[in-house]
Amino acid sequence: MQWTRSLGLIACLAFGSTQATPFYADKSLAHPLITGLAESSATLAFIKQGGGVKGYYSVDPDESQPQLLDDFGDATIESVFNIALDDESLTRLVLFKQRGQYRLHAYRYDENDHLYRRLEKLQPALERIAKDRKKLDAPTVKQALRQLTPLNYSVFYEDSGFDEFNQIDHSAGTLVGYFDQNGQPITASPPGADQYSYKKTFAEKDGRFLTATYWRGETPALEGEPLLYNYRASRIAWETEPRRFTGSEDGPSVAYSNSGAVAAQGAYAKGRRTGEWGIAGPHNIWSQGRYIDGKRQGQWSLANESEGYFMTGEYRDDLREGRWAINLAESEIPENGGFVTFARDLRNGPSEEREDGVVVERGDYLDDLRQGPWLTREGTGNFDQGLRSGPWQLKAAEGHTHSVGFVADKMEGELRDTDTKGVLRVIEHYRGGILWGTQEGYNDAGQLMYSYNYENGQREGRSLIYSADGKVLLSDMSYHNGNKQGPYLTFLADGSPATIGRVEGSDFIGLMTQLDEHGQIFSATPRCRFESYRSEVQNCGMAREFRQGRVTSERDYLFGELQEYREYDAQTGRKIRERVIGADDKVSEITYYDNGQIDCQVNKVGFEWMTVNQQRLKNHGQAKLTGEQLCYHRNGAIKSRELIDNGLSACRIVYDESGQRLSSSPTNCGAPATAAAGQ
Repeated sequence: MQWTRSLGLIACLAFGSTQATPFYADKSLAHPLITGLAESSATLAFIKQGGGVKGYYSVDPDESQPQLLDDFGDATIESVFNIALDDESLTRLVLFKQRGQYRLHAYRYDENDHLYRRLEKLQPALERIAKDRKKLDAPTVKQALRQLTPLNYSVFYEDSGFDEFNQIDHSAGTLVGYFDQNGQPITASPPGADQYSYKKTFAEKDGRFLTATYWRGETPALEGEPLLYNYRASRIAWETEPRRFTGSEDGPSVAYSNSGAVAAQGAYAKGRRTGEWGIAGPHNIWSQGRYIDGKRQGQWSLANESEGYFMTGEYRDDLREGRWAINLAESEIPENGGFVTFARDLRNGPSEEREDGVVVERGDYLDDLRQGPWLTREGTGNFDQGLRSGPWQLKAAEGHTHSVGFVADKMEGELRDTDTKGVLRVIEHYRGGILWGTQEGYNDAGQLMYSYNYENGQREGRSLIYSADGKVLLSDMSYHNGNKQGPYLTFLADGSPATIGRVEGSDFIGLMTQLDEHGQIFSATPRCRFESYRSEVQNCGMAREFRQGRVTSERDYLFGELQEYREYDAQTGRKIRERVIGADDKVSEITYYDNGQIDCQVNKVGFEWMTVNQQRLKNHGQAKLTGEQLCYHRNGAIKSRELIDNGLSACRIVYDESGQRLSSSPTNCGAPATAAAGQ
């Protein structure tokens, strides 16, 4: 019975793998288990371990993979609660005691990596709140935190390059005041919808104040009281008059982006930038150089990480002047790059770009617009006030060249496409940048392969396609507004007709005839447009198929619905099957042996009404099986006889070739029928 015990063990292991044990199971807890945290839906447990307490949390449904929140040491957990300090996310707080002293830690949950992190920037404020308290609880902590100026304490700020800036405790400082969107002071308190920024000071030295400016961003506040925004530090500087929003900076300064990255770094003198500065721009652009009395002067460099290049050149009184060199950021080849010429901070004069030593763009600018002859990645030609003008040679796919004229940056007139050998392949015509006129394609020998006509970018009129040698017309179709409309003709390789028809709205209409390689019709189908539930085109009337000049199929359609049909053997001409509609809405479907004898005759009665072109018509294709159904042996003797009543078989008798009854269902039903005559 060893195998049964093994199966039991496997079953237990399988059950265990699907029913994981929660991480807090059978653990000694220092605080009641907390489930479904508001900011993360996590489960939080404070577990006694090694003489201390550690907090663990899990966001997994099975609660089997915990993450360490914090090590609280020899502590008692007094309270766990949250508070909204900004509009981004809730802040989770843990109030605990160590050696009789209250302590507080704050955490923020990150939706991206599903982890909690300590808010180190809030910790100084928490220590001030808890210091020397004889009694402390969650309401008291929340009330104290709401007295702080609003701030998102989870933002990480890049190293500013100045120690006194990096060491600022943003939870402390002295509030200077709030400012509106235009930087004007606002006296209202607490901050509301009009307070876009506020300033605080943290130190004073020689009449200058270490000042931080905080900006709330453009995101609307969350509903509720108080209004919560996403304030964060936007600038730190030494200022002589902090009550002015800007203009009194004097000494080192740094500006931050919304993400906390350094956006500008340098120094001011009496409110104007001076000395070396680094400034970030949109799309990962960073510029660096010297200011004199608030204006960029001398050599500057500009790096564009997104585009992968950097530029160096000269500023004069805050305007770019002269030639600026361009180099590819990741290239060590001096031939890669180029230059551009500036005058009054606008591109004016020669410009060039090289790749692997090859010039890919070259030309002149006039007042920041391309002007005159240019070599571009797309081709060569002239610009007039930044727009392509006159004859151009454009690079095309597979090494082809397009020769075409431009008017106001739009193709106009004839376009000639030539291949790598200079052989003309395509001629097109344009009007205002839109295909308008003939489009012709040619083979190696210069013979016409196709000819289309366009109006307003869509095919219009006849479209002709020729054989590979250009000698035989293979297709002659007509278009209107980009859709096939009118005669539809195709031809065989010898030029004889293959398809003859007409198209309206991309649908074949009228008689569509197809011919074989011998010029004989093998399909002739009439089609018509009519109104039923909607406007549609379907087969109408007698459709015929032929093989070697002999009819093989005749199908009679009533506005898309098949009524009578006949099929013939292509070799003998004998009928194979047919449907016949007789008097009193009787319908017979008959199949035949190859000797002409009837094989089976299925009898139906009835029809369904259909409304076409506002007229009611009988559709016998929906007749119901009813009455006597007969099948025959090849010699004409009855093979089976079946009576259908209300769609059900009332009696079925089977006979052999001599007329002897073989079986019946139910037993002994009915009487023999007389044999039907052959065809």
